[in-house]
Amino acid sequence: MSTDLNSSDSTPEALRLAKSAERGMAIARRSFVFFGALFVAGCATSRTTQLASSRLPAPEWPDIPEAGAGAPPGAVCLPPKMDPQTGVVKAPAVCYGGPVPFARPRESWAHGAPVYADMDRMLPPKYITIHHDGMTPYWGLTDLESRMRLELIRNGHRGKGWSDIGYHYIVDRSGTVWQGRDVTRWQGAHVKNRNENNVGVMCLGNFVEQKPSEAQIEALNRTVAQLRGYYRIPAASVYTHREWSGAQTACPGDNLQVKVRLLRKSGFKSSAVA
Repeated sequence: MSTDLNSSDSTPEALRLAKSAERGMAIARRSFVFFGALFVAGCATSRTTQLASSRLPAPEWPDIPEAGAGAPPGAVCLPPKMDPQTGVVKAPAVCYGGPVPFARPRESWAHGAPVYADMDRMLPPKYITIHHDGMTPYWGLTDLESRMRLELIRNGHRGKGWSDIGYHYIVDRSGTVWQGRDVTRWQGAHVKNRNENNVGVMCLGNFVEQKPSEAQIEALNRTVAQLRGYYRIPAASVYTHREWSGAQTACPGDNLQVKVRLLRKSGFKSSAVA
């Protein structure tokens, strides 16, 4: 296995990153045993879906720095990254604000750009739909594990012929929110025949077989509250996948469905909205 670290670098930080990368690759190798087909009871279709490729994200990056002066409140900036050709560490000036400014930018995990020519422009959001990924149960708590899971999902969606990952935002078990498709530009691909005006929010895991974590539910609530406030979407227009007439699946699983009902009853209110 190769990493971006110099093998002669024995500093504590370098050793930590190397061990993290090795552990992540071991997790990825085990995961490929299960990802031959998506779990049919979840958001996936009933036909077997092959992953487009086995590409995985690069080893763990350093901690994401704080947004600089002038960035939107709660904005997240891309971390520095070493140029493999020159060895020079570049600090991208890209900060993601947008409707959910605390989401990690798509560029922090995805390999390759979407196929823009095949994507529809996003219409003014009127609905929010909540999903799970519906694959094998997911227990990862690190950024590295989440990035690998996201890339596997994106490759699976690309294998279906879609332009990119179908969701606009993804919430992992540690409570970190990740940007998928750019909701300010592109329509999603997450509810059959119901993608117009519809923001897709997905939680990593299979909630037919496992329960969402408390941090995940808190982050989901905060994300939906942020989107509702930004686009003025009423709580009654926040659905789960199974609640769309003519497009029902078991998604997002009974264990997440019951949580969404409670959040909707409370109005998806969050004091942590940016």
